[in-house]
Amino acid sequence: MRDKVHTILVPAGAEYKAVKRGLSNIQNAPRLVAIPAGPQGLKTFLRDWPVPELNGKGLLLMGLGGSLANEHGIGEAIALQKIWHHASQEIFECDVETTQRLAHRLAIAIGTGVTCDHIITAAKEKQQLGDTYSADVVDMEAAVLLKNLSVAVGVVRVISDDCQGDLPDIGNAIAPDGSLKPVQLAIGFVKKPKAAIRLISGSLTALKALEDLTHRAFSQ
Repeated sequence: MRDKVHTILVPAGAEYKAVKRGLSNIQNAPRLVAIPAGPQGLKTFLRDWPVPELNGKGLLLMGLGGSLANEHGIGEAIALQKIWHHASQEIFECDVETTQRLAHRLAIAIGTGVTCDHIITAAKEKQQLGDTYSADVVDMEAAVLLKNLSVAVGVVRVISDDCQGDLPDIGNAIAPDGSLKPVQLAIGFVKKPKAAIRLISGSLTALKALEDLTHRAFSQ
């Protein structure tokens, strides 16, 4: 994949660290850039970000996402070909060759994503999104990236939470600049401790899968 991917974009924090670990000890690895989580922070970032000279290559967005379909469980990775922007009802296409090569090299499914402007915490809402868009994964960045950049983009998401159980009420725990709001996060966890444990466990599983996936994608 190194001949197709110039730069990897990953939400800052645990996801970025997982991808960085996956790229360690890989020679001539793609450039790695941390981006803000969420649509508002990413939009601001892209406004000021000087897109690198890609030399015929493209960008790869990696990170975690929520499952919108019963068949996709925690730790599973999906290469996204089409991505809906929930707020505008627009649909965007990822680079076909990059998507197909990622799916083949990593032996993962190709699917459809939906980008929302907040964390979807209710299982019922996830199921409705999946039905409405015939989609597999929900995230907060992919459609924003595709809408604002006219370059080849691939997207891989690793499932961190399924669509069977509700998450803690952390839908507003990400600030407009992409940073976490620790108080809102803590309150959500305290109110639903079992859901919080499930979310933490799923996130740890997904982060390890993201690290391993990154290494497999770019190793010899």
